[in-house]
Amino acid sequence: MKVRFNKSILSHALDTVQRAAQTKITSNTNNGILIRAAEGRISFEANDYTIGIKTSCEAEILEPGDVVVAAPQMPGMIKLLPGEEVILETDDAASLCHFRAGSAHYRFPTMSYDDFPQVEEMERVNVCHMACADLQKLNSLIAYAAAMEKNNPVFNGILFEIKGSVFSMSATNTHRLAIREITLPEEATSTGRFIVPSGILNDVCRLLPDEEGAQVEISWAKSHAAFTFGDTYFITNLISGEYPDVHRVVPTRSDVDAKFNLKELSNAIRMVSPISRDINYNTVNFQFSEEGAIISAEDADVGASSVSIPAEVSGRLPLNIVFNCSYIEDILKHSNGETITFHLLANGPMLIEQEEDKSYIYVVTPMRGRQ
Repeated sequence: MKVRFNKSILSHALDTVQRAAQTKITSNTNNGILIRAAEGRISFEANDYTIGIKTSCEAEILEPGDVVVAAPQMPGMIKLLPGEEVILETDDAASLCHFRAGSAHYRFPTMSYDDFPQVEEMERVNVCHMACADLQKLNSLIAYAAAMEKNNPVFNGILFEIKGSVFSMSATNTHRLAIREITLPEEATSTGRFIVPSGILNDVCRLLPDEEGAQVEISWAKSHAAFTFGDTYFITNLISGEYPDVHRVVPTRSDVDAKFNLKELSNAIRMVSPISRDINYNTVNFQFSEEGAIISAEDADVGASSVSIPAEVSGRLPLNIVFNCSYIEDILKHSNGETITFHLLANGPMLIEQEEDKSYIYVVTPMRGRQ
């Protein structure tokens, strides 16, 4: 096997599949990267049994063939090669793969092709299509609400719900919930409800092309989902388990409504958050009255901070309530428009409404604290 590559194209292909070839913390095994040269194109595959990735690129095939390279350093080292041209050549007798560019020469050991776990593609029965930019945006608005702790894996994932032309993603750690839905350009072939691991979805979104109009196909089955975009096919195991009905958690009424200027509220939270971060449970207090709101954080051993800001407040006043400061900061970072509205219950979760994006739902439960 002998192939001439453009270095940047080779590096991009290796970076795409490397995530599925990396050595696991709990194991010394590395399944390697399969590189195959045939019919004018080069394909790359990696599979760690949790995810599998396939991609391809153009190159000049001088001698067709295939090789499995199990060298986790390889993708990073290829970037260091001089010039723009890289020659890959295999030495089957010595079980070596050579990369040459200018005066530089790398050689890596190869593995048996028969031992490589090839990526099997699913039948595309359950399918929907959407813009890559839309999937990236949805993930950025949702993923931060997923749980970080590993004690309940269901909440480490992102819930996908697909029905007709409505596509929604949800994430929760049981203390807060983020939901965002969009309308697909065409109806999905079937209804779907499944949980994608949050970290893996981040990897997918990182690989999505940035070109205007780029599309991603999402397909799913009982235990797998796949994302197809450009020359890349990315398949992942799904999280098993029953995700709660997130829509039942969204409040349908409120005791108090408070509309803030988004910039003023963000500045106020920023001013009290240094004290809040040093308090157990990271709490911030809201005191609502007809005049507006007082936002504060206080601890005898740390200090106190308090900011009064105007707001359009109505309902059963006064109301004092405590929230996790980080949960408020997170939604403010992901909010747009001039205003943002809190719909509060005296003894229940709060719904935060966006001025410019009514389909973006954020719910957060209050905490016990100094009121």
